Amino acid sequence: MAVSAAIAAETPALPGRLPTQSRHGLKDAVDLLANLTEAYTVALYLREPGGRQLHAAAWHSMGRSFRSEDPVQMGEGLVGWVAKHNRPVDVDRYKQSSEATGLYHADEGIQAFVGMPVGDLGVLVVDTKNRQIFGEREKKIIRDFAVFMGQMVAQQETCAREALYGRILDLLYDVENAALSFSGRRELYDEILDAGRRFSGLSMGFLCLLHQGRKQFWVEAVQGPSVATLRGRSFPVTQGLVGWVLREARPLTHHRMRPGQGKSYLISPDEPLRGYNAFVGVPLLAWRRLMGVWAFAGQTERSIDEEEERALQLAGHRVAATLAHYRLASF
Repeated sequence: MAVSAAIAAETPALPGRLPTQSRHGLKDAVDLLANLTEAYTVALYLREPGGRQLHAAAWHSMGRSFRSEDPVQMGEGLVGWVAKHNRPVDVDRYKQSSEATGLYHADEGIQAFVGMPVGDLGVLVVDTKNRQIFGEREKKIIRDFAVFMGQMVAQQETCAREALYGRILDLLYDVENAALSFSGRRELYDEILDAGRRFSGLSMGFLCLLHQGRKQFWVEAVQGPSVATLRGRSFPVTQGLVGWVLREARPLTHHRMRPGQGKSYLISPDEPLRGYNAFVGVPLLAWRRLMGVWAFAGQTERSIDEEEERALQLAGHRVAATLAHYRLASF
């Protein structure tokens, strides 16, 4: 049977959205625990911040039906029970179907199962097919690893948050510098779109401004592949994700979109854009007057959290103030 050992893709479920290097550290710890306990599966599940789902952050499994991509709901199976009640589960001579653990899509013949809470962050689970019990020494090792992984995740969250604050400061500096030193309209647009794309990690950027009648908007500036044909064109505010931001005058964030199969589009139904998975758009507000939208999209399944969204909105206020001051948009 093939061994599956993997690291979960970066998703919003991971507290602090742990960077790749940090997740590799968790993967190393999972592999070591699997070797020490001769486990069939070892998996670390982290709780979605403010939500009721757990996602596999790192795992080592020999199971063909291991649910690596599927979230586990709070209270679902043994994994969800540990998370919900924040209490360990230790099942010797396991008799039920393996699906009841919450780890598998099919029965894998599990003989023993241990689930340990990782603080209030998630659950560490270990199971085996080789024997019907885990010895006391192995259970102590699993408990110690749960504590160690909790400390590791907490430390990595702190580092990730510090890195985010650094990125926010860079964004605000870049936008402020662009507002103070630009020599022409196009240079300003290029610099603020480039700053937003670097911050968001997305490949496409749009600066869309409202017409005087506020029923249409035009695409004033763009950056990224396949979007140049949209520059200068006007669209009704009833269309697209950009139109939604204008109608609601509040930020909008999406990730894991499937625009080719559904009704979602960024600006217009006939736009030449395909294959994007992430979108974030914030209204451009100057002195509480709506001027347009600053938006970004890309193919990456990129999750924008609330702090990043707020940072883009704050930077958007500075962009809007600059546009109003130099009369670059209707106001």
